[in-house]
Amino acid sequence: LSVLRPELGKLKEIVGKPYTWFLTELGKQEDELLDLKEGLIGPVQKFMGGNQAQIYKDAKRYLKEQESNLIHIKGDEADQIRAVLNDPACFKGSRIQQLKTHLDTLKQKIDKEVGVVRQQAITQLDAMQTRMQRMDEYKKLPEVRAAELDLPYKALIDHINLQKLIAVINDSLRYFEEQGYQTLLANMVEMAAPKPEPVEADEEKPKSRVAEPKVEYISTRKIRVAFDKAWLADEADVDEYLQQLREALLREIKVGKRIQI
Repeated sequence: LSVLRPELGKLKEIVGKPYTWFLTELGKQEDELLDLKEGLIGPVQKFMGGNQAQIYKDAKRYLKEQESNLIHIKGDEADQIRAVLNDPACFKGSRIQQLKTHLDTLKQKIDKEVGVVRQQAITQLDAMQTRMQRMDEYKKLPEVRAAELDLPYKALIDHINLQKLIAVINDSLRYFEEQGYQTLLANMVEMAAPKPEPVEADEEKPKSRVAEPKVEYISTRKIRVAFDKAWLADEADVDEYLQQLREALLREIKVGKRIQI
């Protein structure tokens, strides 16, 4: 609509003319005014009164909503859409039809990529849950306590299934891997640990008990390997890296930590 502002100024000047001007001067501007109507005002009115304006609004809204997803998508559809949105003459010709084509393609790409990332996250969660369920501590638990440990996985999967932003899905999974999973493992070990025997009421002096040290869980992501290359290029590199990794893992285990994989 901004393209109308200078032309509306001209029309307002004409509206303010005395009636005699319309009799003597208006005819001299007939061609200019008709060109203005047919080349600008008419097309803009048609654009705003039809579905093209809605397509424009939908495209602008969609780009804003999907801004964080765009960095994960290959192709120039988003740039093509922005070019049309920023074009003052976008109401002319087939520009909006082109925009609609790019918009539909972009939506398909984003929906597909979100679906892939969502499924990858769910697969990772399933793998983590399976590893937990295979632990001896989990197998010792009664069904009701095991269900307590399984519930957070289902809740997170339900949450991920509702998300449409790749960053939110990845952040939810990353937080669970670094925080929630460790908490679940610690709770599992605590649930499976034998409870101390109750002290008899007639005992004069309770037996002293040594408190079990609290086990700290650490993710493999937080273990730094002292390797001076950016990638592994041959068998020797692999052997050296594995040796450094082994030493780093053993250092953590020797100080009483358990390493989450």
